[in-house]
Amino acid sequence: MASKNQQMCNLKGKHQRAQRATSAPGDEEFLSDPLPGPPEKAASQFLDANYQLVAEQRSVIQELKLKKVARSPAGYHVTFQQMHQGVAVEGATVSVHMSKDQRVQATSGALESEVTQLDVQRMAQDSIDQHEAMQIAVQNAASVGAAATPTLVERVILPQPEPRLAWKVLLLNADTAQEWVTWIDAHTGEVLQHQEISAG
Repeated sequence: MASKNQQMCNLKGKHQRAQRATSAPGDEEFLSDPLPGPPEKAASQFLDANYQLVAEQRSVIQELKLKKVARSPAGYHVTFQQMHQGVAVEGATVSVHMSKDQRVQATSGALESEVTQLDVQRMAQDSIDQHEAMQIAVQNAASVGAAATPTLVERVILPQPEPRLAWKVLLLNADTAQEWVTWIDAHTGEVLQHQEISAG
């Protein structure tokens, strides 16, 4: 039997459809009743109870990591980062948008169910380390005439075109304030993507 919180989180059925049919123009439509607790807990419980809205498997929801909670005049916007075995899935986030009384209005974003089949520990075997990744990123920047220093390096899963383990290196030119991000294949050391994120 579903718990009281799960019942509150579940999408409304016949009762909600009846309310929508008789509501006045301009009335808000919600995906849940008011949810208890802090916004991040309420959003997490909603996603767990209604995982089909954003993922094929509940296990994807269970590995989400809180990224940020934002407040707006409309209410709360809670964003989660998809993780798999402790590694962030690049570009995979989901947000839950709630009213001030924490009724869910909508969800947005996209998650990658395919990565649940990956064995990160096995993929990390015989891979380059973060220092090698930083050297490759700096050399790649220099090859296109950019002098840059690494400011952040982290291991991520790139889901497209096929899931692979990669190093993500953030680079900065202190003189021009230009920033780049470079993704490097953790096995081969190949530069997969290089993107400028700040023009200075």
